[in-house]
Amino acid sequence: MNHKTSVMPECFNRASIKKNLILFWIPAFAGMTVLISATAFAREGVHDYSSFKNIPVLNDGRLKPLDTYARNLLIQLSGKDTYEHQEAIVWLARLLFAPEATKDEKVFLIDNPDIATALSIPVETHRRYSFAQMQKIYPKSLELEKAAKNIPEKERSVIENEILRVFENVRLYADLSYEFQFAYPNADFTISSQATKAMLGLPLEKNQFSFIDIALKASAIREATKDLENKSPSEFSADEAEMMNMVANLFHWSQNYKDLPLAVIPPAWNTTGQASSQSNRGWLSPWDAIASDLTNEQTRQLITFWGHMAKSYVQGQDIEFNMAAHLYVNALHEGLSKEDLKRVDKFPLELLYHASRPFVWARVFYIFAFIFFVISFTSSKPLWYRLGLSSIISGFILHVLGLAARIIMMGRPPVSNLYETFIFVSFITVFLGLIIERFNRQWLGIVTSAIGGTVLLFIAGKYSAEGDTLKMLIAVLNSNFWLGTHVTTITMGYGATCVGGVLGHIWLLQAAVGKSNPILEKTHKTILGILGLALTLTFLGTNLGGIWADQSWGRFWGWDPKENGALMIVLWTAMLFHSRVAKIIGPRGLAIGAVVGMMVVIWAWFGVNLLSIGLHSYGFTSGIAMSLAFYVICEIIFLGTTTWAIRRK
Repeated sequence: MNHKTSVMPECFNRASIKKNLILFWIPAFAGMTVLISATAFAREGVHDYSSFKNIPVLNDGRLKPLDTYARNLLIQLSGKDTYEHQEAIVWLARLLFAPEATKDEKVFLIDNPDIATALSIPVETHRRYSFAQMQKIYPKSLELEKAAKNIPEKERSVIENEILRVFENVRLYADLSYEFQFAYPNADFTISSQATKAMLGLPLEKNQFSFIDIALKASAIREATKDLENKSPSEFSADEAEMMNMVANLFHWSQNYKDLPLAVIPPAWNTTGQASSQSNRGWLSPWDAIASDLTNEQTRQLITFWGHMAKSYVQGQDIEFNMAAHLYVNALHEGLSKEDLKRVDKFPLELLYHASRPFVWARVFYIFAFIFFVISFTSSKPLWYRLGLSSIISGFILHVLGLAARIIMMGRPPVSNLYETFIFVSFITVFLGLIIERFNRQWLGIVTSAIGGTVLLFIAGKYSAEGDTLKMLIAVLNSNFWLGTHVTTITMGYGATCVGGVLGHIWLLQAAVGKSNPILEKTHKTILGILGLALTLTFLGTNLGGIWADQSWGRFWGWDPKENGALMIVLWTAMLFHSRVAKIIGPRGLAIGAVVGMMVVIWAWFGVNLLSIGLHSYGFTSGIAMSLAFYVICEIIFLGTTTWAIRRK
């Protein structure tokens, strides 16, 4: 039996029916004509999603709770993880079970207004558009997408990439809107014959059934139609014609709704009830599970639970919805592999992590610390110092808890992508600031922590808007040992160099406003100590990277852009020390050098990836060339302004 049509009688898997198949994307964008009208009224749905949030879904190579999937999906579509103050899981449930209710919800972010103009839709103030709007201009968007795809990837402009992103998002939305059509009664599966219903074991009081109602009767249908294979349609009785029409519709549906994205059904279970060894692969959407594995009892059970959830949602039955979701999760746990069970056991921590937003609140505390510092200029009361220090410590505790949660969830150091490196470097910045304050006690460490922690967490927030920040490792980083040694050490070196840069800014500002020599001397000595730590860490991290490269690629050093960037940090910092010892530069020169050192770090950190060459170019930094250039210009203006002010003093 054909893999994709196993729910169908074999005699109907033939060319005459295939010729009549309707292309999936035409109805997907022309309108959701097969949706039952009842879903249009299910705007509120249910109110308790506690069990629904915990349903495992395989996405981007990682098993994650449905709540995380919903957050990432909404971020991908709209740039936000909530919709009109509703949790993402509430919006996703509405899309899955009552898609008609979401057609006018403006969730598609189009950053560039020129794209909206090109698509002939009014430019929205908030840059977000609904599926109903996108539906109307489907032919035009398809034309633009085809044109953009014909351009080589490296030659595409920002606008062309944005067109492809928007089109893929609309397609994903349409796919998800069809995920549970199998659960609702539809006119395509109308049976008025009492004899036919009795033969198939269907309720006699109903005339309209769902796809899954009929698909579960595949064996009985096969038996009932086996004598009709060679019979002419003109010879069919009314009951036989109705049966054949229903079977043809069954086939059409099974062909149209396939390869859908919500992978929530694990691969076929073996006779022991345990999931196959390929637990990271082969998860299916409910539709694809119906097509390929409906004969499996466990799969049938899971599909049935999904059907109960869909119907309970539309009817607004909270108890029934949560009971079905809870039973589904329990049934799934019984068959998962040990490896997948370990991942699922971490779901409560992941849900808590997303709900508590530790880095957002840490950033808030860092901002308050800086505010208290500014207020301290108007009052000499020690209260403001204590509040500033308490704010930094409170933010740091949340920062540590957030990092610890990520380490536990992913089982590796939190330095595998740009988002993680920013939150880790901000952690190092705040940590070193607290150490500085322990010995200084004059706001220097507090200000360093507040500035470094706030700025770096804001930048991290930009990368969190791209979707899931808990992604699986790319192949070149797939080594926990080297992540825990080379990558962590070099990243700590980045952090220490950035702290030196922040202190350099502070020294220049202190000198520009005429601070006394003892204050400038303390800041100068602190810069020397931090840069010494930075030199040690970057030198050690660079050498560990060479050892890793020798093991992975068979050479210690290959003058790769990323390797050259790390070497630049080491050489620049070493040059500052040699120049200081040789009295070529003084405190002001060291401060300027520390600021330039931070610029070197930024370019070595991810700026070299813009070259798109070398074994270390991981593609993390698309679209930031202008931001880097703007940063460099701002630093040059700052250095020029403060140097001029210091000379006037």
